[in-house]
Amino acid sequence: MTYPPFSSMFASVRRHFDEPRVSDAVLVTVPADTEGAKPVRLTATETHDALYGPGSDAQFAAAVWKEVLRTALSDLDPHGTGKLLVVWLALPRLTGTVHRVCTRLRADRSDVEAEMVLALLEELAAPDAASHLSESSLIHAARTRAWRFVRDGLRELPSTQVERITQDRALTASGGESDAPAEECLDVRVDRPDGPDGLRAPLRFRVRPEHLRKGAFADTDDGKRDRSTHHGPRKKRRSGRRAGTRPVRPAGRRS
Repeated sequence: MTYPPFSSMFASVRRHFDEPRVSDAVLVTVPADTEGAKPVRLTATETHDALYGPGSDAQFAAAVWKEVLRTALSDLDPHGTGKLLVVWLALPRLTGTVHRVCTRLRADRSDVEAEMVLALLEELAAPDAASHLSESSLIHAARTRAWRFVRDGLRELPSTQVERITQDRALTASGGESDAPAEECLDVRVDRPDGPDGLRAPLRFRVRPEHLRKGAFADTDDGKRDRSTHHGPRKKRRSGRRAGTRPVRPAGRRS
């Protein structure tokens, strides 16, 4: 099997189990359903064939899934294969959903697959997973997570504020006319907070008024303070700030 240069999450999991040392290792032991019979020891490849092979038996497949989940929940080794085996065995039942989500909602395949794998791992890590988890609930959780993830993303609206600031600055630098006069721009200063963490020096930059939230105009140097933007008592200025400075002031009034 070949994979594209940039492998998706599902392809990476498949590649891991394509390695002979993993695919030929005995990972699951299914107890016998009749008295006196020996347990069935399955390699990773045999486990996959028991679930999806042409001669798979529904009753035996259910027993295999039960043992796969039990093995995954009891595997406390962070580098163990138990939970990854569950992910690998779930892929055939998730690939169709990935295709439908990406086709209908134009989602990125790698993001959808990553969300599904994350849902599987979260279900396995749930405190009460041993008492209620089944292969059907696991698959349902992954499919639901994929649809919800993409639909939530469709409701997000992009912001063009950064692009507008860049365009205004480019027009001014090239001698063109910006949407607002230069005197309506504001100089913004972000002082370094007290303590060893945070900014190493104050930040200074210039923005247009509409790019700032309303409350930012309460403290300006033009002598016209807008008291209506204050919703509570002003906090005392911290000792780390330089006396006589303002966080926002009209451009052209730098001292």
